Amino acid sequence: MSVTAAEGGFRALWRRPRYPGFVMTVSLARTTGFMFNTAGVLLVLQRTGSAPLAGVTAAAAVVPSALTGPILGAWLDVAHRRRVLIVLDQLLSVAGLMGIVVLAGHAPNWTIPAVAVIYSLTRPFSMGSFFSALAEIAGPELLDHASAIEATSLNLAVIIGPVLAGALSGIIGPASTVELQAALTVLVAGLVAVNPAFEARPPERAPTMRGALRTGLHALWRERVLRATSVSSSLAAFGWGLMLVGFPLYAVQMLHSPAHTSGYLWAAVAGGSILGTFALHGPPGLRRIGLSYGVLGLSALLWSLAGTLVAGILLIGLTGFLEGPAYSGTIALRQRLTPPAGRAQVMTTLASINALTLSAGSVIGGAIQDPQTLIVVFVAINLVAAAAATTRRSLA
Repeated sequence: MSVTAAEGGFRALWRRPRYPGFVMTVSLARTTGFMFNTAGVLLVLQRTGSAPLAGVTAAAAVVPSALTGPILGAWLDVAHRRRVLIVLDQLLSVAGLMGIVVLAGHAPNWTIPAVAVIYSLTRPFSMGSFFSALAEIAGPELLDHASAIEATSLNLAVIIGPVLAGALSGIIGPASTVELQAALTVLVAGLVAVNPAFEARPPERAPTMRGALRTGLHALWRERVLRATSVSSSLAAFGWGLMLVGFPLYAVQMLHSPAHTSGYLWAAVAGGSILGTFALHGPPGLRRIGLSYGVLGLSALLWSLAGTLVAGILLIGLTGFLEGPAYSGTIALRQRLTPPAGRAQVMTTLASINALTLSAGSVIGGAIQDPQTLIVVFVAINLVAAAAATTRRSLA
């Protein structure tokens, strides 16, 4: 695809009815959600001084959605009013956030991850709606362009959310930052409630939840590309999960910077990935995805050479840049190959798998507590992800 053709496609996408308001609301929702990765962890670390508890809390903020994802995704495929379910999810997230602020440091440690469960219990309602409505709003001719913007939206959320959370945590404290996240989440709920774009769905619909569940799981079982991207992306998510606790430790022990600067490291990952999505743009395929995982994993070996925050940001940004083709390519292939009648179910199931591996990474990262060891594990995991994307024998 030529640069001119690509630019024309993105302009056409932006002129698509309902698309601008949809993508702006989704981006705000994601940015707000990613604030917790930094502010929530810093709040627990500040009030309890326990890295393992911070890791368990981060896991508790994603595991419930992984367990409920397949069923709630099937519900979305047959629900008549998706916006009600999205608003419910956002308001439950507010309750979970405020519960963490109240309990952290003032109640038994086990109550913190317990209330974090509320934060993500119904998250698949939002995630599934965001992914499944996109294909209908963009249309098949602009779906690859929309997938690139989707990857950019996710990456911008990873940049702005942690940077905002990290900066505000250093100025007003982690607790006030989590309270601000709760306020922004209320705003998102209001924007969703008044925007009919979130009701977009394909004409092909499963008649029952059981039918949607069967359609989605059958597609995951039969379609090799969906299986391959599921395995590779879940492994990659495990690697990044290590860094939920690993980046604050890396910032303090190896970059000689405050723990809250870990937000800038997440921003470097996402910013690099955005650049890589467009600079390394090409037709999505499993070989490109596997190559991307392989080289980004090896690039993490350079992180140990950084002795300052600026150097760490640059080297981690390089890793993010090399991730661009894997991230956007995975989204594009899933949007193309998922059956419309089970799109929400498939997307939430895949997101659930990633959430489980991300949370497992955060728990292990909190247990290891050594940034050098975490870097080595990160490299190894991404090399396995590269093999999973490109090896037919293990997936066919």
